Amino acid sequence: MIHLQNKFLGPSSDSFVGIDMGNLYLKGLIVKEGKVSDYFMEKKEVLSEALKKIWIDKKISERKVKISLKDPACLIRYFPFPKMEKKRLKEALFYEMSKFIPFSPEEVYYDYFVLKENNPSELMILLAVAKKDFLDGILEDLKKINLKVSEITLDSVCLINFFLDNYKENLNANACILDIGYKFSAITILNKGVPFLTRDIKFSAQDIFQVISRTQNIQICDVQEWLKASKNGQLLSDIVQDSLSNLSKEIKSSFDYFEVNKGGHIDSLYVSGGLSGIDGMSKALSDFLEVKINVLEAIPVSQDIFSPSFSRESFQPIKHGFPAVFGLIS
Repeated sequence: MIHLQNKFLGPSSDSFVGIDMGNLYLKGLIVKEGKVSDYFMEKKEVLSEALKKIWIDKKISERKVKISLKDPACLIRYFPFPKMEKKRLKEALFYEMSKFIPFSPEEVYYDYFVLKENNPSELMILLAVAKKDFLDGILEDLKKINLKVSEITLDSVCLINFFLDNYKENLNANACILDIGYKFSAITILNKGVPFLTRDIKFSAQDIFQVISRTQNIQICDVQEWLKASKNGQLLSDIVQDSLSNLSKEIKSSFDYFEVNKGGHIDSLYVSGGLSGIDGMSKALSDFLEVKINVLEAIPVSQDIFSPSFSRESFQPIKHGFPAVFGLIS
């Protein structure tokens, strides 16, 4: 399910489609012979129908897909665990899992990654789980349209991958990634390049959309266009002041937890998701948290992963929603 690595797509004959399943939109990158040739962003109402439309519109012949998920039915946990042989380790994690997650082991699919060796007898483990009923429903929809899943991972893991691949100059600092989703958001704190904490937070783009719709007397479907107007940047931060204040308090509590446990402070916050590129968001968060705010740039440093057919110009307006997909295909 999971992979953490420090390399991007290189010379390869591999062809597949990477899909961030998203809360509201399906966002994807089409990879042909190791190069990103195209992208798509489609509203997710009926999953199988939306995917069928994408495959027809983009004339995609490839049936192999990699998918990334974000949902309360998916969790990531970090903890120390006794060092042991690989096969025994996975079995032992199954029996000990209930100590770390609110689901029974029988309810979930799971995978793990060894982050580091704490000492000769102890490992630091990243555990990723997804509830079976949630994931099985998605896999059934993909099977209906003859798509074959070669890899499943979680958005937070993808964003860690993207950060490790593209922000190497900051790997000796302590950083936080804020991923703002339409229905669910999450933060991940990295301690000098090693993930320390991932948790869901009570904040979403949908909350912001509803506040704007109510205060500006516009339809919820028109909010995105309203947000694109740069002149609304300062107005946005004024309108959602309470929401951003509550978000900042949640983030600050995680910063405090990190500082107590690691004895260091968070150097910078990287914001991801469709709202990250909206004028006014970063400044408002910076004022609340008193920390440097960066937008997690959704174009990878390594430009040679793109094929000549990839349209950078048309991709620019929606690029902020794609860092997880680039992390997925890395």
